[in-house]
Amino acid sequence: MKGIGWLVMGATAAAGAAEASPWAQEAGGIYARATASAERLSGKDGWRGDLYGEYGLKGRWTLTGKAEAVRYDGGGVSDRDALRASLRRQLWSSKSGWALGAELGAVHGSAVAGVAGCDGWGGEARASVGRSGVYRDRSFYVFADAAHIAHEDGCTRNRFEAGYGADLSEHWFSEQQVWLEQGNQTADSAKLETRVGYHFKLADLSVGYRKEFGGDFTEQAWLVSLTVRR
Repeated sequence: MKGIGWLVMGATAAAGAAEASPWAQEAGGIYARATASAERLSGKDGWRGDLYGEYGLKGRWTLTGKAEAVRYDGGGVSDRDALRASLRRQLWSSKSGWALGAELGAVHGSAVAGVAGCDGWGGEARASVGRSGVYRDRSFYVFADAAHIAHEDGCTRNRFEAGYGADLSEHWFSEQQVWLEQGNQTADSAKLETRVGYHFKLADLSVGYRKEFGGDFTEQAWLVSLTVRR
């Protein structure tokens, strides 16, 4: 890795990584995560699956993409699918591990929050700040993101995300993340997710629990993720 920006990104990767945040992948670097979860939304059971990936371009640019689908049993809550593609730019980094980033992207549909999701095409703008480093020989990261999403059907979302991750030992790590979201069409949401995982030689495996603690609906989920970096 070249320079402090890449050193920061390397420390972040060691502790796990969020699917947002200001850090760029090294040119040619790949980050990929597959997640499956069993969920209960407003009394209905369902399954969610998503694939998320990042590819590092030159000049601290990163290309990201995500595909997500959720299916519910018994009707009453609509099945949903979503696609997202964006370009992220790491704007600045410091020797102490701080970084700033910005991201612009296109979205289609919504499968993130709410009983009724957004439809059609839309756009997303995101700004991020974060810090990563090593404390007592263990890598860590902390970040905060603010995003605005608008769809052609008039559906809008304002989302704040914050997270923290750290290596607990040579192989074990933990991650915590909170989402706060407001918008029209039953979008108000506040949820918390916690994970614990293990660094294997070729990939990371983590399990977690997510719970809605405020907003227009109730939700809880158990999830498992597999993460690969190259």
